[in-house]
Amino acid sequence: MRIVDAHPHIYSTDRRRYPPIPDPWEPGEPATAEDLKRKMDESGVARAVFIQTSTFYGWDNRYVMAMSKKYSKWATGVVTLSPDDPGHLAVLEDAVHNYGVRGLRGTSDRTGRIWTPTVLRLWTRARDLGVVVNCMVLDDLDRVPEIERIAKELPDLRIVIDHCFMLNHYRKQPETLLALKRLSSQKNLFAKLTSGTHGSARVYPHTDMHAPLRKVIDWFGPGRCVWGSNFPNALWSKGTSYVENLSLFTDALGLSKAEQEGVLSKTAMTLWFPKDGVATT
Repeated sequence: MRIVDAHPHIYSTDRRRYPPIPDPWEPGEPATAEDLKRKMDESGVARAVFIQTSTFYGWDNRYVMAMSKKYSKWATGVVTLSPDDPGHLAVLEDAVHNYGVRGLRGTSDRTGRIWTPTVLRLWTRARDLGVVVNCMVLDDLDRVPEIERIAKELPDLRIVIDHCFMLNHYRKQPETLLALKRLSSQKNLFAKLTSGTHGSARVYPHTDMHAPLRKVIDWFGPGRCVWGSNFPNALWSKGTSYVENLSLFTDALGLSKAEQEGVLSKTAMTLWFPKDGVATT
């Protein structure tokens, strides 16, 4: 099984070439693409989908783009672009055509909404380019009807709900689960299961998040769920290690072999590495 990490962030040590934004969120551990690869190799992870980290680089996607091209044999990237900037349409095209990027991290526009002409323009271009949109609206559940509307308007656009609306143990869990259950009926919507660590109020194995995660997997099915590590874990998963983030799905949740293959491999391979075919054991 070729395990795919669908949610690591990477950070360059060259701050002149890739300058961070003012007051960036520091990774807390070595977190270059090469550092990530070492963690992957130690854990038996074969592929990675680099997620642009706006809390460090803002709209500057150059590092993710450069590493996607450099390490195209085992990685691709997701760029974060502003729907309010018409010039970012060209950035998306450049990233896809010249750097091997396979995804757009879709955010709300300056009004805080998703169903707007500017967002639809950018997401439609992603659809035309054949890449995936990672919908990142944090826990703003007011956006659910808008996401549902776009999914229906663009049925051939694949949309991944980043962090499952920040699904967690201690805040808005019933409402969040209802929103995810509602959206699971849209077959072009996918769930990214990264909430097991950052959504938990407990240490590993984060037992308070097992039932919510299982519900999401049951609703969407393993064919529309993906796993991500939240690397660097010192920052994004309360110190739960890289291998523990993975073993939550290989061991702690009690997933069947077929469920593991879907969540950890086949779905992500289909979304971000389509030229390599469906991953098999």
